[in-house]
Amino acid sequence: MADKYYYFDTQLNDDESYERALNFASNLVKESKELNKIIFLVASKNTTGWLERLFGSQTVKKMFSGASFLGINLKIETVRTYKDSYNNPSEVVICCGLNSDEIFKVQDYRQINAIIAIPWIKENTESWINTANAKKINKDLSVGEAGNAAAYPEPSAIVKKAFKELTAVINTSTGINHPSDNSRAKTYIKALHKYEPELNSDVICSYLINKLGWQVRHADDIRKLIDTLNNGKFFKGGEKTGLQLHYKRWKNN
Repeated sequence: MADKYYYFDTQLNDDESYERALNFASNLVKESKELNKIIFLVASKNTTGWLERLFGSQTVKKMFSGASFLGINLKIETVRTYKDSYNNPSEVVICCGLNSDEIFKVQDYRQINAIIAIPWIKENTESWINTANAKKINKDLSVGEAGNAAAYPEPSAIVKKAFKELTAVINTSTGINHPSDNSRAKTYIKALHKYEPELNSDVICSYLINKLGWQVRHADDIRKLIDTLNNGKFFKGGEKTGLQLHYKRWKNN
């Protein structure tokens, strides 16, 4: 599972950023004893124009099966073909024009050591950048401060108490998949949604991942429940009564 996150402050056709990303990733591999492969992760086999301009179309075709660059293994994977594995973190993934949901999908993969995002449309990648508190790669390949100007703040003290309590009592390896954990999570979210002035799913998702150590896919389950209520809809499950008692406990403790 990746614990290093980076991005380029760019969008649209920026061939220079792809070359810089390759150089940055190559340096990460060379400086590490564990890393041995760079993955170019693309949306589909038809979205490789940047790489074709960098390597040539014939080389790109070979890279779907694996190739070598300055002694480093390179491979192109699509969002559909790239899968989680039981390998130790050994890969650096360069996300080529992917949106936040596509990057979130792979962030928990066990073989990934670092993720480098090159946005196509910046606003479509900002949720991941801010949630992951990704570091900006500058033109000289130095790394800026974590996050950007829009990095998410922490939630309120009451919200933090609620999710710390939830984290302590559920099986975090499975998230809220178990029926009892799912019911408790829904109860807590209902209580917070009813009595908190605001319940921001992006802020809470970022807090779960970065402060409480949740896996992205499990934090995203919480995000979806919060978004459901924020959109004026409802979900089945969780307690219907006694919500104020939970809220008072978090407020007074």
